[in-house]
Formats: sequence, structure tokens, C-alpha cells
Amino acid sequence: MTKATALVGDVAAPRANVPALAELVHGYEFSRDVVMLNNDRPDFSEAIRAMRTNIVARHLGDGRRGLAITAPDADSMCTFTSVNLAVAMAQIGVSTLLVDGNMRTPGVDSFIRPTSPTLGLAQCLAMQCSAHEALHANIVPNLSIVYSGGEAPNAHELLGGEQFTKLVQTYLRDFDLTIIDTPPAKAFADARRIAGVVGYATVIARRDISLMSEIVGFAESLLEDGTQIIGTVLCEV
Repeated sequence: MTKATALVGDVAAPRANVPALAELVHGYEFSRDVVMLNNDRPDFSEAIRAMRTNIVARHLGDGRRGLAITAPDADSMCTFTSVNLAVAMAQIGVSTLLVDGNMRTPGVDSFIRPTSPTLGLAQCLAMQCSAHEALHANIVPNLSIVYSGGEAPNAHELLGGEQFTKLVQTYLRDFDLTIIDTPPAKAFADARRIAGVVGYATVIARRDISLMSEIVGFAESLLEDGTQIIGTVLCEV
């Protein structure tokens, strides 16, 4: 991994030759790319731990309980970072909720997949189920997940409603930290909406993929929305 400077941490891409889903635990299939649960990528694990240290000190330490993980591009490893950061926080005893807020191309279930069909965020926002019914509690100790509920063509309308704000407020009350994975900001406005409701965001960029002008432009749009950016992550490949 080439070393680089970032406010939160540097990460490396997952290996292409690992199986997509490799382990079955308590009704869930875990990808080998959940590197915080195995020793496959010690370089990435250490980067995530460094990121965790900064978040505990600079975010949780100030009483903040929510964080949107955002990126301009689809290939910036946003979901990879969201999942592994959520696991890392749970490992130190932080009651953590991971929400797949990407109802365009959901990705959390490619890392931790329930073995039976499940309700999710889309159904909650459409008032088709309760928050409790969509919650997968303590998949591993201290880590709960709300999946996307599948692709939703009206995702932005669902996120723009009052129900989403109420749901996030419930999550922030019930968990020490709520991490929400978001779709690529260059393609959809959803990430800005999610970050605006949560109030805090980390911006993910990837070398040779993300353009500096797009990163800066997206960061400026978050700030205009009143979102506080707590750091950036540069993914090295």
C-alpha cells in the first residue's frame, strides 16, 4: 500500500481473488472483505483502527452519534469503508448501527448478507414496516444493521420525507453511533440529503478515480447544507 496523508485514514482496495461470500455465522454470510473479522488485510485493518481512533476522539468524544459515509464516485470503496468501520467500532464496545442508505445500488448485503429475505430502509420509509421489524440486532456483538430493502426508484422522495428524519432521530437516540452508507454523490443527490439529516459526514476519495475538483465541489455542497465534515479518507490502490 502506497502511503498517503488523510485526515482520517488511508485504505487499500480488497483483493480481487477472495470469494465474494466465505463464512456463515448465525444466519448471515460474511464476505472475506469484512477484513476487521479476519487477518486477510492487516494493512487495511490498521488503517481502519486509526480511523476509529480519530472518530472516537473527535466525534464520539464530543457527544456526536451519527456519521454519513459519502463519496463522489461509485468506485471509491464507500461501502467497504462503512462496513469495516462499523465492525471496528462494535469491537471496542460501541453500540453501533449500520444503515444501508443506498437504495440505488445497495451494497451492505454483499459484505454481510442475511440468508433469508429481509425488510429494510425502503419499507420503513414507505410505512410498510416498523423500525424494529427492519432491524437486525447484534449480528455480531454491538453491531446491528438496517439493510436498504432493495432498490427503490423513488429513493430521493423517500429520503426527503419527514419519516426519514424521524427514523434517523430514533437511531441516534438508541445507538451510540449510527453509520449510514450512501450512494455516489456524483450520480444522486441522496448523499447530501442523508448527510444533512445526520449532520456529520466523512468523504471518501480514491486515487486515480476521484477528481480533486469533484471532491472539493462535493465537500463545498455539504458545507452549504450545514453538514460538518469530520474528515476525509484517501483510498490507495
